[in-house]
Amino acid sequence: MKKLLFAASFIALFFVFSTSNTSAQALYFFVVNNTGVTLNNIYVTPAETNSWGGDILPNDLFENGSSVRVDIPSDYGTTCKFDMKITDLEGNAVIFTGMDACKLHTLQINWDGTYSASE
Repeated sequence: MKKLLFAASFIALFFVFSTSNTSAQALYFFVVNNTGVTLNNIYVTPAETNSWGGDILPNDLFENGSSVRVDIPSDYGTTCKFDMKITDLEGNAVIFTGMDACKLHTLQINWDGTYSASE
């Protein structure tokens, strides 16, 4: 009887964890650096929060003319609206707010602080 209870508990726990992982989003988009400078950090946070998470830039540096894939951490939940902060080597930052990561495919950031987005 104990073995049956243990097996049932294990299966129930497996189901709970596998269900929560499948409901997590796998959001990502590409950022093209068209700024003329090397960037060194990308921070992304759900739009409804007031603090930045960790740097999610996959490399140490983000050279001008290159692109990177930005993966939204799955522990951010099911929201689609995100804010993004990008910094350069001199500490300058550009912040983009209310981006819809569920629709965003490519974000090109430009030297004058503007951007263009494609879905």
